[in-house]
Order: sequence, then structure tokens, then C-alpha cells
Amino acid sequence: MKTPFLSRLQEACDLVGATLEVIPNAHNSGRIIFRSGRVRYFHRLRWDLNTLGAAAMALDKDATAHVLKRCGFTVPTGRAFSHDGRLKEARDIGGAYAYARKLGLPLLLKPNDSSGDQQVSVEYTRAQFYAAAREVFAVSRKLLVQRIARGSDCSIVVLDSEVLMASEKTRPYVLGDGRSSIRTLIAARQRRSRAAGHPSELRVDDVRISRHLAHERRSFETVPAADQRVELLPCGNLGVGGDVRVVTDVLHPTLRALAIRAVSEMGLRLASVDLVLSRPADAEPRRCTVLEVNSAPGLDTHEREPGWSRRRVDRMRRILLALDRDRSE
Repeated sequence: MKTPFLSRLQEACDLVGATLEVIPNAHNSGRIIFRSGRVRYFHRLRWDLNTLGAAAMALDKDATAHVLKRCGFTVPTGRAFSHDGRLKEARDIGGAYAYARKLGLPLLLKPNDSSGDQQVSVEYTRAQFYAAAREVFAVSRKLLVQRIARGSDCSIVVLDSEVLMASEKTRPYVLGDGRSSIRTLIAARQRRSRAAGHPSELRVDDVRISRHLAHERRSFETVPAADQRVELLPCGNLGVGGDVRVVTDVLHPTLRALAIRAVSEMGLRLASVDLVLSRPADAEPRRCTVLEVNSAPGLDTHEREPGWSRRRVDRMRRILLALDRDRSE
């Protein structure tokens, strides 16, 4: 049985006249045979488009930040700290925490070499910092400590110097009515999301939300005033809640050009550029921070308007056309 990813890929292959061969039990992996005779491979979200060195560099968030900063981009203030797996973890975390104290808590902690949301957290106290750092070092040799970039999150996928798609995500929040607690407001939001066909990832038992509320001197039982907006997390890339807006067609030209240049500077053909913006994505940016560049971007958003399925297949088709040509063509 084909996954939704493979079903869309099969439709795209039919459109360009290519043959899809899926490797059994390999979870969205296989090869594509084009009419030209070219054979290209894919493995989950990775395609035969990016060179090995460029893709490996993009996976190293700290190295990517150094490259982008040298190229004139604004990147988050932060540093990576290594741990070799021996009996030096306390010392290594101590060095990271000393740096964190200079920046000032709260700070963002995450593995330096992961593209997902696992082990990504915001820490407010020394105890939380040490616990989160141990979790990161359990899965990665490098811990990235960053100052939190404030604003809305925007992800722009670039393919061969063209924007393939762009989406904007607001940080998860609730809007007060003067009567209901934050806990009740979250539950109401969950019910509305389920009724709309896309269940919310917000959970009242999420420790990250309770920590942020406590830092803001609130709790789940706080009753916000009418029309008061209460942010539940200081970051939008933690895999919880938030509203997603597709902005591909209205993306400001400055942001379009910035994303294309960032992907080019990293030596990539296909990548997503994650930004934090001080204004909506369709407005001229005043402040723009490049969080990271992902060489294996996801191609799905929370699109629900008419035509969303066709657009997903068309994105696959454009990737196939890129696979069937050399970069110099």
C-alpha cells in the first residue's frame, strides 16, 4: 500500500512520463527512471539534487550560521558545544551554561545536527538547562545554544533559484474572552481544529507551555482579559500549535530574493530557508533572521483551500523535472 507521499510522486511521474520503482519496506525510498535514460534516487525527503558536501554542511546548524553570517545574513546569536560521549558531560554542560548566563535566559536549546523538532526546547532555569542539555547529548555530539529570535516564522522552499512554496506560521496563542481560563481556551481551540479537519497539536499537558506561562507569571488557570492575546510559546518551530498561512503567491520580493541567495550561497539546489520576521511575509521586511537552511525540506503544508492536492503533486512534478536535468542546463 502506497503512502500519500508515494501516491503523489506516482502522479507526478505519470505527468512527466517517468517510471517509479519503490523499494519494498524502505519507507518512501526508491528510484525514478526518466525517458532520457537518467536514473535518480530518493530516500524519504532527500533527492538526487544536492551534493553530498553541501547537504552535510546544511545539516550542521552552527557551520551554516557561520557561512551565512559571512555572506551578510542576520543569524541568531549562539554557539555549539561538543560532548565526546566520555565522562566529561557535566563539564561540557557547565561550559554551555556559562555561555548561556552571558546571553541571559531563557534560551533555545537543540541538537546541532537535527532537522526535526525532537529535543528542541526553551529553557528558563539552570535545572531545566542541564536536563535539556543531557537529553540533547544523548542523541547528538553537539548542543546548540541560541538566543530566541522574536517574530513570526516563515519557511521558503527554493528549487533551482525559484521559490517552490512558502508558508508563514504564527506562534501558538489563545485570545481571551474575559471569562475562560487559558486551559479552557486551549480546549476550545482543539475542538475547533478537529471540527475543521486538522487537529491541533496544542496540549495542556505540554511542559513547554506550562514553563513559558510560568515565566510570564501566568498558569493554565489564568483568565485573560477580553481580546487579550496570550502567546503559549516564544518560538513557532517547536512542533506545536500555531496557525499556518500559505504565502507562496504573495511573498514579498525581498524575502523571495533573500531565500534564493541563501540557498545558492550554501551550494544547494533544493532547500528550505527558515526565517523569523518582524512583519508579515507579504510586507517589506524590517528585520529578518535566518534560523537555518534545510537540505531535505518537507513539501506539505496545512493547506485546506481548494486545489491544495493538485499543488502538492505539481511541486513533485517540478522536482522531477529538476532531477532530469543537470545543474548547468
